Amino acid sequence: MGKEVAKIAKGDSGDLKSCNKRNSENALFESYLGVKASTCVANHRYFSYFMHPILPLNSEESIQSAFLERVRKMLPPNLSFVDDLAEILAISRDSAYRRIRGETVLSLDEVKKICAHYNVSMDVLLSPHDQVISFHHRRIDHDHFTFEHWIRSILANLEMISSFPEKELFYGAKDIPIFHYFKFPTLGAFKMFFWMRTYLRYPELANQKFSLESISRDLLEVGRRTWDRYSEIPSTEIWSEETSHVTLRQIKYYYESGIVTREQAIVLYDEFSRMIDDVQVAASEGSKGKGKFSLFVNEVMIAETSILFKMGDKRVAYLAYNTMDLLTTSLESFCIHIEEFFNNAISVSVQISTTGERDRSKFFNQIHDNIEDTKKKLV
Repeated sequence: MGKEVAKIAKGDSGDLKSCNKRNSENALFESYLGVKASTCVANHRYFSYFMHPILPLNSEESIQSAFLERVRKMLPPNLSFVDDLAEILAISRDSAYRRIRGETVLSLDEVKKICAHYNVSMDVLLSPHDQVISFHHRRIDHDHFTFEHWIRSILANLEMISSFPEKELFYGAKDIPIFHYFKFPTLGAFKMFFWMRTYLRYPELANQKFSLESISRDLLEVGRRTWDRYSEIPSTEIWSEETSHVTLRQIKYYYESGIVTREQAIVLYDEFSRMIDDVQVAASEGSKGKGKFSLFVNEVMIAETSILFKMGDKRVAYLAYNTMDLLTTSLESFCIHIEEFFNNAISVSVQISTTGERDRSKFFNQIHDNIEDTKKKLV
């Protein structure tokens, strides 16, 4: 990295302002990727891991040349791939040229070094695109990728999509998209507490009852910023009648377990009701702030949460499993398949945003009825 930093300092690799911009992006992606992006060049590579489209192989193109071409496209145009490769592999520039031209075959050790340095996988080049898919996986734990890292990674992804002039987010919701909860402090704190205590089993919360003070102000602030950023992004959400039931059941479970008091449960149900009102207004207006908002109701196709980011001609797909863990890929064929799924789901859904006032009122009135019915059962 020393040569690259020296080039930037001299002005040979772009001005310092460009470097600083990439360095600021590092902070956004470090928590998501779980690695330290220590230079502006490194950040560009991590960003490219998600955003650079997979290179298709044709009959005239070797695996090595396609692999190195993909890596080359990850570098900023003002950096020399030859110099970078030579430094990584500790070889001369001439030897690097021979590997790029295919005259010298890369050793497995060299491939490993390149994959590790640029955070790229050979799977996408060695496997048929439609049968084997390479995902990025981050599992939440108590040490390396904590709940706080997970929340910050969501904000980082929203920051990333916001940087594109053309952008859109699609969300197939098993539970109400988490962004909405973060607009309401008590409800947002409850969801964070529930996730950490019950799903993630944080030992320090094992015997703790819920209170607003259970969640740090810093974490609540990250949640609020996550909502603020989401409210600026044009988005399409697909709900079902079951979507609103998840949190109602969680509040009921904690009340029956003695983790929340009756008074706290009532406060949570009331704030949940206000959140539903807020979503209904956004659906009626077709906007949740600066960002366009479309809402559909589907009763047959939402089994698990799935998310698609569209940024110009780039796409990133997220699949949820184990409730909170995510699988992520930018493989073009898979992202197109996910987009087709959303288009199909929308085609058999009822739109309740901007149009369909009767259907919209019916849908949200049913949610409010469920809230009131659940409140009445508190003893």
